[in-house]
Amino acid sequence: MKNLSILLALGILICSCNQNQEAAPLSPRINHVMLYVSDLQASIDFYTTAFDLEVSKTLDKLQITMPDSSKVEAEVKMAFLKFPGQDFVYELSEQASFPDSTFNGTAFQHVGIDVLDIDAALQRALDAGGELLAPIRLVEGNGVAAKNVFLKGPDGEYVELMQMISGEF
Repeated sequence: MKNLSILLALGILICSCNQNQEAAPLSPRINHVMLYVSDLQASIDFYTTAFDLEVSKTLDKLQITMPDSSKVEAEVKMAFLKFPGQDFVYELSEQASFPDSTFNGTAFQHVGIDVLDIDAALQRALDAGGELLAPIRLVEGNGVAAKNVFLKGPDGEYVELMQMISGEF
């Protein structure tokens, strides 16, 4: 019985140590869904009040490095919301108008997918029938840096592949 107690205690110790180790990041995995909104603050107020989402980051400027190393700065009004204890991000981007012909009258803009190797993930998506919309580029803002690329899926839906370099939403 004493040996069983020792084995049980050892097993609990091993399990608790394994729980403290950081798990390898899953890839690919859905990272975020992006929605265009007409009034960013009103949408933040709604989603934080109605669903207990919390603002994890806001952006007012993005620096985009193109494949030819040229840089473009863009003024934006964006917020990233999360449920407490969860990684999934609900991205809100304020837009003055919604281009109906591009988005079929919906405010949904794209689904973002985290990947560990953006080049390999892009090639896999293209081999599966995806349509490249823009080349891989580096996007930076408010402590976050990521490589991203946009493509279209089979029904014209937009998909963003993201390889996080530093920071988090």
